[in-house]
Amino acid sequence: MSINQLVYISQATRKMSSEALLEILKTAKENNQTMDVTGSLFYNGGWFLQVLEGPLETLNALYRKIEKDPRHKHSRILYNEPAKFRTFTRWSMNMTNLDDRQADKYDQLVEVIDAAKTDRKIGAASPAVTLLRIFKD
Repeated sequence: MSINQLVYISQATRKMSSEALLEILKTAKENNQTMDVTGSLFYNGGWFLQVLEGPLETLNALYRKIEKDPRHKHSRILYNEPAKFRTFTRWSMNMTNLDDRQADKYDQLVEVIDAAKTDRKIGAASPAVTLLRIFKD
């Protein structure tokens, strides 16, 4: 089965508490397991950056659903391409709250989100490609 990787960024409509983020994670884990979707969600300073991996049609349908979620706005896809393998094989969904500053790879992840917010490249790569490279290694 072929898979795609979809990366999007969006802005939270309100500051997200740790409890609210855990509820998002719980729901995403439950839903993604049934759809053969893996990925990771990053939150920083009121912004979400999410990687979803799975069958193209499934990801497109899931993204349409995510776009309607009232907890965020200004959602836009940064990357939606075929992948040779999954980067986040261990997680139906993982979450990293960068607001707590305890995350592994904190500086790199904050740079990726900042670049994505402003449509800026990191070196010669897009923020989405940079994000995927961070976790590939």
